[in-house]
Amino acid sequence: MKNNIVNREPAVAGQFYPANAEKLRREIETYFSEAVPRKYTNVRAIISPHAGYVFSGKVAASAFNQIDENADYEHIFLLASSHHYHFNGASVYCHGDFIMPYGIEKVDIDFGKQLVASHPEIFTDNPSPHAREHSIEVQLPFLHYKLKKGYKIVPIVIGTSQPETCFEIASVLKPYLSEKNLFVISTDFSHYPDYESAKIVDSATAKAILSNDPENLLDVLAKNQNRGVPNLLTCLCGWTSVLTLMYMTYNNPTYEYHEVDYRNSGDAIYGNYREVVGYWAIVLIQKS
Repeated sequence: MKNNIVNREPAVAGQFYPANAEKLRREIETYFSEAVPRKYTNVRAIISPHAGYVFSGKVAASAFNQIDENADYEHIFLLASSHHYHFNGASVYCHGDFIMPYGIEKVDIDFGKQLVASHPEIFTDNPSPHAREHSIEVQLPFLHYKLKKGYKIVPIVIGTSQPETCFEIASVLKPYLSEKNLFVISTDFSHYPDYESAKIVDSATAKAILSNDPENLLDVLAKNQNRGVPNLLTCLCGWTSVLTLMYMTYNNPTYEYHEVDYRNSGDAIYGNYREVVGYWAIVLIQKS
């Protein structure tokens, strides 16, 4: 007997992005027209922000612009760090599809169930961490707009704050980091310092990611946090997701991270310079 399908309804449509399909399409189209053009080939992963589009939409479009629009992926993994739940391991959504204003984002349900069944010590199929989580949802309209061929997504919300667990997650996912698949890593950077401080902190964090050294990233995050920057809540809200990707690429010289675009919320029309959030688009390529 088949399990009941429970599709995930939008959590932040009308808040982070337009709930009207046509308005959303026009907005996404505008962001891509203003984004950094495609600069890289052999893209294996992108790091993209997940804030309200008025603040981070251009940077997200710059990240997704690096993807080959005609690519035919077997799986698209979306990794996000939970904003609402703390739990060991990660939650794979495999109960149904993602409902979006423009239609359905197909979830690779069978593959997700296989992940959970094969590695129950790491992965759960508990849908609760996905219900209100915005950091995967906001990536989907960019993916939908960019890719011309059909695809299925594997939505994964990481609940741990332990680097060792991120390493275990990476060990399971590493075989899928290939030309057949795409990884989308969802994260914003600094939260709530002033405009100039954000640029300094975010630059240091980006350089740590470009080093392809997970321990260096952890060290730089700690140093950033100890700089004494007023109002700095976090340097990288999705650090566990970025760390998981870096554990997949570490010690492999064929992988390279590259900066694509940077802005912070102070650059937006509604932004202020006193308390900002930083956004990077970063791409992972594999040299042939």
